[in-house]
Amino acid sequence: MNNKTNDGGIKYFVYIRKSSDRDDAQTLSLKAQRRELKSFTEKHNLKIVATFEESASAYKTGRPKFNRMLEEIEKGKANAILVYHLTRIARNSFDGGRVIYMMDENIIKEIRTPEKIWDSRSDDKFMMQIHFAMAKKSSDDTSQFVKRDIQSKILKGEYPVSAPIGYLNLDEFGRIAGKRFDNKKQELIEINIKTEKRNPKRIEQDPILAPIIRELFQLYASEKYSLDNLRYKSLELGIKGVRNDNQLTKSTLVRMLTNPIYYGAIPWKGSVHEPSEFPEKNRHIPIIDKKLFSDVQLILSNKSRPRKQVHNFEYTGLMRCGECGSMITAETKKEFIYYRCTKKKGNCSQRYLREDELEKQFYNNMLQYLIPQEFIQWALEVLNNNNADEDKKRKAILLQQRNQLTHIEQQLGNLLKLKISPSNMNSELISEEEYITQKGILLSEKKTIKEKLSDIEQNMNNWLEQCEQFFDLAVNCEKKWHQNKSGNRKGIFAFMFGSNTILIDQKVLFKAKKPLFKTALLAKSSNWRGRPDSNR
Repeated sequence: MNNKTNDGGIKYFVYIRKSSDRDDAQTLSLKAQRRELKSFTEKHNLKIVATFEESASAYKTGRPKFNRMLEEIEKGKANAILVYHLTRIARNSFDGGRVIYMMDENIIKEIRTPEKIWDSRSDDKFMMQIHFAMAKKSSDDTSQFVKRDIQSKILKGEYPVSAPIGYLNLDEFGRIAGKRFDNKKQELIEINIKTEKRNPKRIEQDPILAPIIRELFQLYASEKYSLDNLRYKSLELGIKGVRNDNQLTKSTLVRMLTNPIYYGAIPWKGSVHEPSEFPEKNRHIPIIDKKLFSDVQLILSNKSRPRKQVHNFEYTGLMRCGECGSMITAETKKEFIYYRCTKKKGNCSQRYLREDELEKQFYNNMLQYLIPQEFIQWALEVLNNNNADEDKKRKAILLQQRNQLTHIEQQLGNLLKLKISPSNMNSELISEEEYITQKGILLSEKKTIKEKLSDIEQNMNNWLEQCEQFFDLAVNCEKKWHQNKSGNRKGIFAFMFGSNTILIDQKVLFKAKKPLFKTALLAKSSNWRGRPDSNR
């Protein structure tokens, strides 16, 4: 690997990072770091190749800009890093160790901060290891502090993070914290606290939204509202989501209806801490009681289970109403089954049709497409005689597709050789972006050809068998209809036979599916009689 820059001098990548973590609270902003390093660069006349800037925590591995910078250094585009402080480089042992290893290999010649130049001397690398270790220790301690702080709050009965909709977080002075502050809500909370003669709690009920949350639970518990209806109702009552139509998503609504915080509990990390676990003075005030919450959970659980099919009507799912387009359903009255429009799309004037009459109409329509056995025998002979020619054509196409697949696999191999070639260390032959693009195109072509090959091979094996099955259905449809009479689902046979079936004015209308329809037309004509096989 060639790790030297073109002119043999020091070429810097500038790395700027700011994290939102607590351990970074005192670190300069991105803008301030940029300003400081620019001034330092101009003062010392440093040669800057590029700047990498990101907002990401260094506590874990996986920073995209940082990783890309090190990859570019390995390619020889720079051999040094300019950074505001060593802690910007790493707060985890893997990234810190990777940088020091690259210094061992002379890939990185130096890391420079406004205070010091760190090079590959053993003392410098040793001190860098200490800095990275101390940064990791600081992050670990902060993480442990946060965990202990959260656990301490939970033990005291305080909700440890930002409160969900319906509640508001208060700061130590009793004011609504963060962006949710609202003068009107603040006044109402203070009035409530004063009226109840108590101290403010760390989370208080939102005086405007909490009553709406309570009403949503009550409406759903009444079983008169579906989740979709409740979404519309929540918007009507004043709870908005982030969608374009301002409605809550169904998943957001379910999270709300299943959150134990509303009856006074504290859910955390898969566990639910009940109100009885906390001192009464620290408990947040529930919006609903636990019985209402349990009722809602039972309804949600029941609605999420697959519904049992009480009735198994033969012809439901096969027809639509010819007037309004709704699906046809069925019901039993006085031991007879009747089919009717569901009227899902509004008022519809269509009347019921009894199942025995519906079956009769299906049967009479089907008789129009009976195909004589003589025609089927002729057709199968023609297909068998012409199968050899068709087989040759399909094999030729198959060979062509396989050759194309081999060619693409060779192109993929050549592309990889080009990328990993020693002559491509500086991306002079092909860049990373070009490699990814070309590889994607070739893989897409490869997938398409493999799908075509699979289709051709399947058709070669199945087409004659499928033809025989089709002709068996065509010639024996009347016999098969009667065979399906007892428990064999004539409705399924009707579905296989007909298409675009509608029920209108108590009449069943459908056409035979296209292959059967065309075959029946040809069989009824006399054009095929006496034809030689070669003419089909």
